[in-house]
Amino acid sequence: MVTYIIQIVAFQLIFLLVYEVLLKKETFFNYNRWYLLSTSLLSLLLPLIKIESFTKTIPSKYVVVLPEVVLGNVPKTTQVTTEATTIANQTSFLTLNNLIILGCGIAFLIFVFKLSKLLKLWAKAKKIESNGYQVLSLPNTTVAFSFFNYVFIGSQLTEQQKETILAHELIHVKQKHSIDLLWFEVLKIALWFNPLVYIYKGYLTQVHEYIADQNAIKTVNKKDYYQRLLQQIFDVKSLPFINPFFKQSLIKKRIIMLQKSKSKPVYLIKYLLLIPMITVMLVYSSCSQDETNKANTEQTTLTEEELVQKYLKEYRGKYKDNIGKLFSENKTDTNNYLNTLDQYARLKAKFIIMAEDYKLKNGKAANILDEINDNTYQDYLNNKEIQESKDNWVGNPERGTLRLLVEDLDNLTDEEEGLKQSKLAQITNEEWYHALVISDGYRHIKIEVREPKGDYIHDSNQIDVPFSVIEQVPLIEGCETVFNIKEQKECFSNKINEHVMKNFNTELANNLGLEKGVKRIFVSFKIDVNGDVVDVRARAPHKDLEAEAIRVINLLPKMIPGTDKGKQVNVPYSLPITFKID
Repeated sequence: MVTYIIQIVAFQLIFLLVYEVLLKKETFFNYNRWYLLSTSLLSLLLPLIKIESFTKTIPSKYVVVLPEVVLGNVPKTTQVTTEATTIANQTSFLTLNNLIILGCGIAFLIFVFKLSKLLKLWAKAKKIESNGYQVLSLPNTTVAFSFFNYVFIGSQLTEQQKETILAHELIHVKQKHSIDLLWFEVLKIALWFNPLVYIYKGYLTQVHEYIADQNAIKTVNKKDYYQRLLQQIFDVKSLPFINPFFKQSLIKKRIIMLQKSKSKPVYLIKYLLLIPMITVMLVYSSCSQDETNKANTEQTTLTEEELVQKYLKEYRGKYKDNIGKLFSENKTDTNNYLNTLDQYARLKAKFIIMAEDYKLKNGKAANILDEINDNTYQDYLNNKEIQESKDNWVGNPERGTLRLLVEDLDNLTDEEEGLKQSKLAQITNEEWYHALVISDGYRHIKIEVREPKGDYIHDSNQIDVPFSVIEQVPLIEGCETVFNIKEQKECFSNKINEHVMKNFNTELANNLGLEKGVKRIFVSFKIDVNGDVVDVRARAPHKDLEAEAIRVINLLPKMIPGTDKGKQVNVPYSLPITFKID
C-alpha cells in the first residue's frame, strides 16, 4: 500500500515537471488537456503493471554453506541462523491505513456538502431550455459558471455580459469539461493527502479556460471580450467542480494566452516524451517489490488449483518438446524466503510436468506425482515455519551470496544487525562471495559488496560443480546407504559437525591472548574427483586458529566423490565454526 502510494506521487511529480517545463506555455490547449487527464490516470495504473521481461534473472546456486559448527557453550543469540516471522509488524500499517480511510471519508463529506450547495442553486434558479442545454437565471447575484449542460448566469449581469459569458460557457458544456473536474474530485477524495492532485486540477482548470476563451472569441468581438474580462470581478461560488467564467487569479493568465501567438506545429514532438517516460516507469514498477507481496495478496481471484491448472496448460503448450527449457526460462526468485501463492503454483506446475515426463520415459514416478499433488500452499507455509527450513534457506545461498533471515526488514534487532555486519565482513574477506541477501519473508534487499565474477555455466566438463545442480552428491563414511539427496546432505552435515567437535583443540584459543567473547572461523574446502579433501582455506582471528581448522578438515576421511552426467567432479563447500573464549 505505502509503496503503491509513493510510486503514484513520484510518477505524478515527473509528469507535472514535464508539463511545467515543456508544455504549459504552448497553445496546444486540447493536447494539454488530454496530457493532464491521461497522466493522472497513468500514475494510478503504472505501479500495478509488472512486466516480467523487465525483471532481473536470478543467478544459479553455487557454493554450499554447511550448518555452523558450535564448539563449547556458545549463547544461542550468537548463532548465524535466526528465526523470522512471515508477517511483519502490522500496527503502524493499520494505523496509517485507518488514517487514510478517515481522510477519504471527510473529503467525501466535503464534496457532498458542496454538491448540495449546487443543488440548492439549481432549485431556486429560473430555467430556460435552449438547444440541448439549459440557462439558469439566478436572482440577485452576479454568479457565472457552468456544470454539465447547465449554464448558471446571475440576473444582475448586463445583456452584453450575458452574451459573452454564454459564448464562453457553452464551450465548457460542449467539450464536457465538468467530467474532467469530477474526475479530479474523485482523486482528491482518494488521495486527499497528495498535494500534487490539487496542482493537477489547477493546471486543468487553466487549460479549460484557455480552450473556452480560444473558441469564444471566434463568435464575439475580441476587443469587447478583453474589456469584459477586465471589468468588475464577479462573485463566484466556491464549488470545485464547476467552470467559473470570472476568477480573479486566472483573468491575467487568460488575457496573456489570448494574445499569445500560436505554437509552431513542430513543438508537438514534445508530447512524444510520454513514450520513454512511461517505459522507464514500467521498468521501475516491474522491478520494485511492493508491500502487497509481503501480505501475499495476489492480483487474481483464482484458487490454488485453478492457478496450477492455468500454468500447467501454459507450460505444456509452450514447452511440450523441451522440458529443460521450461526450468531455464522460468526461474523462481529465491531471494525471498517465502513464495507467494502465484509463485508456488508456477513451481508446482513445473514439478508436475517434470514428474510426468520422467514417468513417460521410465514408467515410474506415480508416487512422486501423488506426493506433489497432495501438497498444498498451506502445507508449504507450515513447513516454512519449521526452524530446519529456515536454517536450510540461510545455509544454501545463491552463487556468490550469503543469506540472512530477519523478523522485520525495516527494523533489524541488535542481534540481526550484528549478524548482518558479520556476514558483510565475511564477504569482504572471502573472494568467492560478492553479495548479501536479507529477507523477512516476502520481501528482501540485496547488498552488493563487489562485482560478481560471472554466472555459473552448468557444464559437466568443468571441474567444479555446485551442489545444487549435481546429480549425485559426495558421500562420507556412514552415509553410503542414504539414497534421498536431502537426507544425504543432512547426513553429510552431521558427520562434518561430529568430526570437528571431536578433533578441534578447543583449549588452543584460550592460550592465544584473544579477547573474551564469541569467535568465528570460516573454512572452505573441496571434495575432489578422487573423494579427497583438497584446497582447504580458513579465516580466523588468529593464524594458529586458521592452522588448527585446516588441520581438522584435512583429517576428514576419503569419501565417495560426487558425479555429474556420469563423470566424477569437484564439489566446493564452506563451513563456519563458532566457539567462545571465557
